[in-house]
Amino acid sequence: MKKTLKILLAVAMLTAVTAAFFGVTCCAWACRIQPSASWAFLVLLALTPLLGRFFCECLCPLGILQSFVNWLFHPKTHVRRVCTRLPSTRPQLILRLAVLAAFLGLMGAGLGGAAYLATPYSIYGRALTLAVPGLVVFGVVLVLAALGKGRIWCNWVCPAGTLFTLFARKSVLCHKVGPGCANCRACFPKTDKPDVPASAPEGDGLTRREALKGFAVVTAAQAAEKTTDGGYAPISLPGVPKRPASVLPPGAVPREVFTRTCVSCGLCIANCPEKCLTPSVRISSFGQPEMDFRFGHCRVACTRCSEVCPTVALRRLVPEEKKAIHIGHAIWKKDLCLRTKEDVPCTACQRKCPVEAIHLVAGFPVIDKTICLGCGACEHVCPVRPMPAIFVKGFDRQVVVSRMSEADLVAEMRKRIVEDGQSSVAAMNGSIVGVEAGHGVEPLLRLLDGGKLKGALVVDRVIGRAAAAILVAGGARKVHALLMSDDAKIFLSARGVACDAEKLVPKILNRELSGACPLEDAVKALDKPEAMLKSLRARITELAAKR
Repeated sequence: MKKTLKILLAVAMLTAVTAAFFGVTCCAWACRIQPSASWAFLVLLALTPLLGRFFCECLCPLGILQSFVNWLFHPKTHVRRVCTRLPSTRPQLILRLAVLAAFLGLMGAGLGGAAYLATPYSIYGRALTLAVPGLVVFGVVLVLAALGKGRIWCNWVCPAGTLFTLFARKSVLCHKVGPGCANCRACFPKTDKPDVPASAPEGDGLTRREALKGFAVVTAAQAAEKTTDGGYAPISLPGVPKRPASVLPPGAVPREVFTRTCVSCGLCIANCPEKCLTPSVRISSFGQPEMDFRFGHCRVACTRCSEVCPTVALRRLVPEEKKAIHIGHAIWKKDLCLRTKEDVPCTACQRKCPVEAIHLVAGFPVIDKTICLGCGACEHVCPVRPMPAIFVKGFDRQVVVSRMSEADLVAEMRKRIVEDGQSSVAAMNGSIVGVEAGHGVEPLLRLLDGGKLKGALVVDRVIGRAAAAILVAGGARKVHALLMSDDAKIFLSARGVACDAEKLVPKILNRELSGACPLEDAVKALDKPEAMLKSLRARITELAAKR
């Protein structure tokens, strides 16, 4: 009965862990007990002196698979399982302790990605996500289990297995070898023929060779589908740009902590619906997830990776919180852009940005880093080959930009003007998106040219009729001024722009206070914002030439 319960538990755990890697997020709990600093694993480790190596036998997917392969290739009839629990040999003990010391050394050096390559959940996860190192190690583990007897990887190499062995040396409930056992193996059945797995029954069904050929055809078809646009126009994938810093998944702890806490299990990679996560190949973060925007980009409302992460490397997010996390920012390379190289009026990055952080100024994209989330939509859609003309640089410490109420926002913007000496501040969606300093209407013109006035809340030092024309032309939603002319207030209100001022004056004077501002004179006879804007630019050019 006890053996049956263990088998049922092992099958349930292996099924749950496997399902978690195939998108069944409700099974992600099964991965939270893997070797890491999580409380679940520490509880299991604390119970080891009582239960023995219960984790390796019934909870570890790699241990369960090794036991199954052993049962398949080495059936032990009439032999008690206790006979396979023989004392460790000296070479075995030396190798185990050396691997454990190397694991702890790599962890201490901040090379968690390389260290966790030898842990069971990481090996199994990388194999399921078809990562080459994981597949190789996974194959080695199963071959060793087939050639030898017992869980050879667990008993000779696995640092987690060594840790459990050290804690289980005096365990109460584990199997124990009798005092008279001399490792003679006399209790094993003696046969003239070596144990050979039963051959497959003959029949008219598919052979393994035919099945593999069919699998290859399907895989090739899927690969072909991924390199065509809708199945018609052939496309090519871009190269991977050389980033100043890799982009970590949203919700990641600071990079130096992430490399130590991420166990490289690949669960987030397997569950990413956009397939924009890939295992790192760098030594410092080997196997740990990082963004790869060739196949997709990080959706603003998607939180799947943080939901399935079994450790504290990714903190759990909700969609509303995800929208405030900046995982990096985009960088545009002018010399690679189609607009520069081939004079093609491409607007792909500007059109696909989900937060409107990219604006076209004089026909070229300008990135507002205060808004950019680092989602990679621009890099994903960039048509330039072999390398995209725009790519994302990751943050070592991800930034959370909180949304403020309008009253708090106006107070913060006013502070930028009064205390920091700025002239114009624009905000959108609860956060500041542009700050400019300078004289006259030039700061507002820079905000206009940068596309930061559309739908924005603007706080400005001085607003006259000329500044009001710029705000209306740029599509500002609401305006607050420290000083505003009566004419500007009437102009804004008549065109549906909410406005208020701390002080109203009859007109805006020049710098010498000897008469009206020359820019105000340039627009006083005009009424249409576009014509007023054109007249303003002409007058500014004229005044600049006289200086």
